[in-house]
Amino acid sequence: MTFHHENGCESETNMPSHPEIVSWNITKRCNLRCAHCYLDAGISAEGELSTEESYRVIDQMAELSTGMVILTGGEPLLRKDLIDIIRRISERGIMAVMGTNGTLIDDNAALTLKKAGLQGVGISLDSLDMEKHDAFRRVKGCWQKTVAGMRACIRQSLPVIVQTTVTPWNLQEIPAMIDFAQDEGASVFNLYYLVCTGRGETLVDLTPQQYEESLDSLAEAQSLHPSIMVRAKCAPQIARIAHERGLPASGGGCPAGVSYLRIDPEGQVTPCPYLPLVAGNVREAPLKDIWEKASVFRQLRSPSLKGRCGICNYRETCAGCRARAFSLTGDCLGEDPWCLYEPSAILPASSPEVSWTSEAESRLAHVPSFVRKRVKIAIETYARDRGYSVITPDIMAEVRNRMGSSMPQRR
Repeated sequence: MTFHHENGCESETNMPSHPEIVSWNITKRCNLRCAHCYLDAGISAEGELSTEESYRVIDQMAELSTGMVILTGGEPLLRKDLIDIIRRISERGIMAVMGTNGTLIDDNAALTLKKAGLQGVGISLDSLDMEKHDAFRRVKGCWQKTVAGMRACIRQSLPVIVQTTVTPWNLQEIPAMIDFAQDEGASVFNLYYLVCTGRGETLVDLTPQQYEESLDSLAEAQSLHPSIMVRAKCAPQIARIAHERGLPASGGGCPAGVSYLRIDPEGQVTPCPYLPLVAGNVREAPLKDIWEKASVFRQLRSPSLKGRCGICNYRETCAGCRARAFSLTGDCLGEDPWCLYEPSAILPASSPEVSWTSEAESRLAHVPSFVRKRVKIAIETYARDRGYSVITPDIMAEVRNRMGSSMPQRR
């Protein structure tokens, strides 16, 4: 058993009741050899969870009221029981989405996935230049197959998320990538900021200055692309940057171990895919016990952050990337070294309370549970910044117009 109770951590009454999102590497097997792969995927790992073991874990997620499961790998489409796993997740009332390189998807596969209950597909595309993308993914011809897979999903009305990992070599392409995703009919564009782990340990990351400037551009990009949701991943500082620009943030805050966990192919549980601190194994203990008792989770939920993160004005809405802090400092509670913000040594007073009309609350309830908290924070921050004390449907509409399609519409 790899977890234990630690005194001085968060009280039981304040403990998050469930992991809202679970990222699940269901296989290590992959048909590509991507330069940045945190899992170092290629061949199947010994001892991957069986179908029956997977069903048991899914049932435990349902008992914990998990809202979304992200099935990823490796390449999840190489797992023969994928459709059965998706069907089980859907039957248990959990939203199932999948992260894939897209190269194995055609119209028939997209339709089969949709009928099994899959509600979205995240497809990785890192450049509009075929040769550059293929070089990064290390398989010639994969760009064309990836784009073909994306278009097959869209034809079959299976929502597509375009996922791009930003690096120094494709940084200037990001605006064009967002345009491409919108023009192709994708629902979301996710920009992933590299955490140099696994096979990506030797890659050259953005400089802190490039990181800050790209987040600034991304915050503005949402208002320029109202028909697609634009999000930063592994970059909680987007909340601070959006606030500085007077924009509502569609993300921000590090969810690792707080509302999010990851399960690897052999059943090990970590706070996120990029934070290799093992909390337990689902073969050895129920997921509920790991979630509630693992020391690393308890630390992340009631953190005594160090350095600038510990005194930062935005520590509640940002808190820095815990995986990047661990990767660069060896301490998951250390400051995020890639953040350039210099906080005031005097922490601000608590923000004034805002109330919600019953109609506004009703509309908020239509937002999927796994993003509802962040949407609520974004709306309340927007309202406070403009001196609103009561949130109405009209204020929600204002935020929606600036935030994109993640907001609830009038019903």
